[in-house]
Amino acid sequence: MNKKLALCAVLLAATTSIAHLPQTHAASAPGMVQFVINKTTYTNHTGQHTLSAAPFEQQGNTMVPLRAVADSLGASIKWDEATQSATLSGQSFGKIRLIVNSSIAFNAKGEKIKLPATVKVVRGTLFVPVRSVSELMGAQVNWTASTRTITITSDRNTIQIGYNFNKSEEGWKAGFADLPVDYNPDIYELGYGREILPVGKDNKTNYGLKLKGHNRSDDLFMFLSRKVDGFVPNTIYQVKMSFAMYTKEKEGSLGIGGSPASAVIVKAGILNKEPVPIVVSDGGSRYYRMNIDKGNQSAGGSDVKKLGNIAKPDSSQDGYQRVNMEYNAKVKANAKGELFLLIGVDSGFEGLTTLYFDDVNVTAKRQ
Repeated sequence: MNKKLALCAVLLAATTSIAHLPQTHAASAPGMVQFVINKTTYTNHTGQHTLSAAPFEQQGNTMVPLRAVADSLGASIKWDEATQSATLSGQSFGKIRLIVNSSIAFNAKGEKIKLPATVKVVRGTLFVPVRSVSELMGAQVNWTASTRTITITSDRNTIQIGYNFNKSEEGWKAGFADLPVDYNPDIYELGYGREILPVGKDNKTNYGLKLKGHNRSDDLFMFLSRKVDGFVPNTIYQVKMSFAMYTKEKEGSLGIGGSPASAVIVKAGILNKEPVPIVVSDGGSRYYRMNIDKGNQSAGGSDVKKLGNIAKPDSSQDGYQRVNMEYNAKVKANAKGELFLLIGVDSGFEGLTTLYFDDVNVTAKRQ
């Protein structure tokens, strides 16, 4: 990690692609798709489109083309040629893995889901049983018998997302501000990474994001952030974000400049621009400051609010303990349909602070 930039690398995965499944493809304004049995056209929010093969019935189940469903509902597809499998990804449902000639699907937790019919490739197009796969995506299916029409709809008014970090950093980054541009990395001890949570000696599977730093300049802001897209551009959402923080600091303890617990303030924000440190001049010196109004130390700002401090619930017990926190905000998605999540701590304690974060859950309701 380049500490001077105070940013972590985002993990990227490369996959192969085939003609009927592009490596990544998502519709711009998803929500509805309509098919007719034995008809080689379908309709979604962008109009009518042609299919290389028509929807059909198999073992009493309606089979529809996966790519057309994904495009129309705002999901993406990645194809693995070696395993002949497709992974469907979406903000509201995570990931679904489907294998050609198999009647087993795998959901976001890796659980096996029995399908009523096998996944098939017809004329270069991957077909799936419509009701089962749509329900795994959180969508609704309506069948009109008189016209043999299938209509699939998703709730575009509500978006739900969850991050548990058990397999990756899931696109989250770290940043640091309120420190000199020419700071000494050796004494600031800035750190970020995905690590096993320090709870229970037998924990070998539960990961979180570790964030640490040593306040050497009377102030230090450490934060995690992630871009979330897929919102309706320039539209207001009521957003609720909850997360777990793991801390070992005891209430009432003393330290230089303030308490290791009560002088380190937890803050959160949901923004329509990316929160990043920028270089500013202050008193003849140059510092990293945030490009948003986060407030300072114990005070919140117009963009970021104070949630509490890092004191653990039971000071009589040693070690790290979990603290659940929650934040609500009404915010307008930007012109690209993006919002940015921020979780941070603003330190007035002149010492080393090490925290872990896990189980970030977001629910956004269109207003």
